[in-house]
Amino acid sequence: MRETVAVVDVGSNSIKLLVAQLASNADSLETQFSETIETRISTGIGRELPSLTGAAITGGTATIVELLRMAQSYRPTKTVIVATSAVRDAINGDDFRQSVFEACGQPIRILSGSEEAHYIGLGLSCDPAIQGMTSFIQTDIGGGSLELIRFEEHHMQQAISLQLGAVRLSERFIEDREAPLLPETERALREHVAEVIAASDFDFGRSEWPLVATGGAYTVSRAVLAAQAGLEMDASSPFLRRAALDGLRQQLVALPLHERLSIPHLPAARADILPTALITIDTLLECAQREGLTHSLYNLRYGIAADLLGLRQFA
Repeated sequence: MRETVAVVDVGSNSIKLLVAQLASNADSLETQFSETIETRISTGIGRELPSLTGAAITGGTATIVELLRMAQSYRPTKTVIVATSAVRDAINGDDFRQSVFEACGQPIRILSGSEEAHYIGLGLSCDPAIQGMTSFIQTDIGGGSLELIRFEEHHMQQAISLQLGAVRLSERFIEDREAPLLPETERALREHVAEVIAASDFDFGRSEWPLVATGGAYTVSRAVLAAQAGLEMDASSPFLRRAALDGLRQQLVALPLHERLSIPHLPAARADILPTALITIDTLLECAQREGLTHSLYNLRYGIAADLLGLRQFA
């Protein structure tokens, strides 16, 4: 019987579960079960001294307990809980860890920025659509951070984590998230994102190298664009053109929050921050000199699962 592992990924916007095994050919993962629950624990991450609210700790703990309950029916031999930017950067992150441990007896492993980038890259290597690519740039955007990784000939050459998550930037730059976005606010956001990326000295490599994207902002954007074209997301192309993403940005920034909520496949929990994410994505594409990106669903939790199962395709 093949070994089964369970991974709970505590992100800034959502908490996700993956139950997986090695595929029969042992060179990729086979998903047994997955679930995502929108539980924004990152409220307050944009403060000078980021901290998790009491509601975030309570709600996040309850979500983790529920996901672990779902995983148990698959009898995983290993179960891991990992947390990223929201818990990593919070001054009271230990309170969250203690709350979870008291509730389920399971410790949380808080990943550093470089570890997060590494596991995202490892997860991406499990995507059958990506395995033919040898040199590419990978990006993941969450509520707290933006990861960038450069692969050359299957080898990871550079990996950085930048504090450019959509919740963090929204809290810093947007005073009224119920209203349409002001042009001066968008300009300030763009300038900040461009400055941080430039200061990072990240090397985007050759212009022909694909940009591969993971994370909820890309998934939601693809789902919304697919719905507007009359398609289900799974039937849509994973390649998202910059012009299409920018068109969605223009649509969203002009709407008040209550009108965004009526857009098909735009979750209520993402409606306030997706404009910020799209501004960040467009600025990233400009900095990278790319006209689009390829979306992948194989993200951090797949990388953790691959590591637990001994699958390490990219160095």
